[in-house]
Parts: sequence; structure tokens; C-alpha cells
Amino acid sequence: MTCFGINHLVLVNPVNEPGVTAYNWACHGSEILDNLKQVNSLAEALQDVNLAFGFTRRCGKRRHKLLSLPSLKQELDVAPCPGRAALVFGNEKSGLSNEELEGCHRLVTIPSHGSLNLSHSVSLALYELFGRGLEVPGVYNKKLASAEKRHSLMLAVAKYLQAMGYPPQRGASPLEEIAKFTDILDRAQLEEWEIGYIGGMFKHLYTKFSECTSANSAKSQQ
Repeated sequence: MTCFGINHLVLVNPVNEPGVTAYNWACHGSEILDNLKQVNSLAEALQDVNLAFGFTRRCGKRRHKLLSLPSLKQELDVAPCPGRAALVFGNEKSGLSNEELEGCHRLVTIPSHGSLNLSHSVSLALYELFGRGLEVPGVYNKKLASAEKRHSLMLAVAKYLQAMGYPPQRGASPLEEIAKFTDILDRAQLEEWEIGYIGGMFKHLYTKFSECTSANSAKSQQ
């Protein structure tokens, strides 16, 4: 809940009072435990809620219309809840009963091969609903290389390959060979620094090739 900016936790008739173990596991979420609310019934927990989403794994006649998490997110994006909304999860052992699900406005399921742990279900739900829009730290705006820089790279690569005697494939002309290479790089949507990186790599290879060629030539003349 802390990771995804949710802070209002209500426990319905919990088996154990949150204690030392809960706080140790909560780590940075201890404030949520400090302010949690405990009630005796789900009806009491939802008395000030406008829209409750009950999570269940099982299907049946009384659970015939189940939303997926992406579908739920899409609905909320189109028509946000006009008041308070609640995500309702059952206990680890048996989940929500039919009676408890009848107290919810919509039913949601997370398809899986088997039953997910409660913590995993909550994490998946909170990420899908609230986490996907979060920015990734350190991500920068990609600056694509200009057409001029891409063209300059192609001319340089063509020069280096020709000087090193690179054989065109299947009888293609040097221009056709470079055209294929250009197409590959264009589809890669290279950034400016990547253009310099590739150009520097070919230049280094050409320099080493020239050094080896000169050394071999000197040896042959001795």
C-alpha cells in the first residue's frame, strides 16, 4: 500500500491484533498500521464507501460477471468513482464468501494457475490500478539522431568497409549493401550517442586494420 500511495486500511474482524511481527514486515508502511481501522463486519467497513470491488478467484452462478484488472482500470479511467472506493479482499484461507461478495458492487478476478497469496493479489491489484502510471526513476527523454548524422555515419561506414575490402553479400553493389545497413539502423531508432558509438567502433576497426596491413607490408619487403 505504501509503495503505491494507498494509506487507508480497514481490517474486518481480524484473527490477530497487528503486533511486532506485522510492524517488522511492514517496514516503511508502519504508519498505515498506526492508523488502520478495525471493524466487526464488512457492512460496517463499507458503510461510507460508494463503490466496492470484491476480489475472488472462484467462478459460479452467483459470481457470473467478473472483471479483469485491466478492464476495471479502463472502467475507472472512463468514469472515475464519484466518491470513496474500496478494494475488498478475503482472508488467506477461504477468500470472500458469497454473502460478502453480495455486499460489493463489482467483482474482480486475477486469472492464475492456482490460488494466489493474499499479499500477491493485493500487490498485483494496486500495481495495475495505481502503479502503472508511476514514472521510472532515472528514465530520460530519448533524443533520436538526426537524419544528417545518420547519413554521415553511413558514408563513414561505407568508406571503412570499402577500404577493408568487405565483400558485398550475394553480388550486391556497395551502395545496395549500405542501403541494407541503413535500413537496419533506421528501424533501430538510434540516439545521437549511439551514432557516435557505432562510428567510433568502425573507425577503431579501420585503424587497427590499417596498422596490421602496414605491418604485413613492411614484413613482406624485408
